[in-house]
Amino acid sequence: MGYYNNMKCNKQPQWGKEEIRNVWDVHLDVQIWDNIKYAAEIHSRSFSWIVRYCVFQLALKKSIRWSNKLKTIHENIKKNPPEKTHRHQLCLYGEDELLLRYAAIQLRISVSQLIRICIAMFLDRLVKKKVSKENLFWYGIKIIHASKDFRSIKNKILAMHFHSLKPFSVNQYWGFS
Repeated sequence: MGYYNNMKCNKQPQWGKEEIRNVWDVHLDVQIWDNIKYAAEIHSRSFSWIVRYCVFQLALKKSIRWSNKLKTIHENIKKNPPEKTHRHQLCLYGEDELLLRYAAIQLRISVSQLIRICIAMFLDRLVKKKVSKENLFWYGIKIIHASKDFRSIKNKILAMHFHSLKPFSVNQYWGFS
């Protein structure tokens, strides 16, 4: 882990730069990799940003369960192993790895399988441009808790809208602390 301590992601916003805690290797089908490259090109984002968006869409669900769609995608991936694969390295910041591990444990699969399933589920939205820039922005970088406040300072009634950003705590989110 000491090797990654000095690494920084150059495409992450300046205010969100954080040391890389781990790098996860995932072997992806070449055709899926081509779709990731295409989505990155049309949205002007990095490959990692696109993959992170897909992964966080599913990993942030508090009680992940095997739905029919998840089972179908998982079975298709298992039945049709790719002939050629591309090795993608996914940078994990802060508590990202912990979030992915908890989600994978809930489904009783490996983190790499979780990542492949997430990409299969959500990449199509990006390719078809069905994702807003704001949504892609907040799910493609390190997850941050955004809370909206609607109080007026003068009389404490609902009047003002602003965001306060706090670091995302996986343990609190999953109810472990």
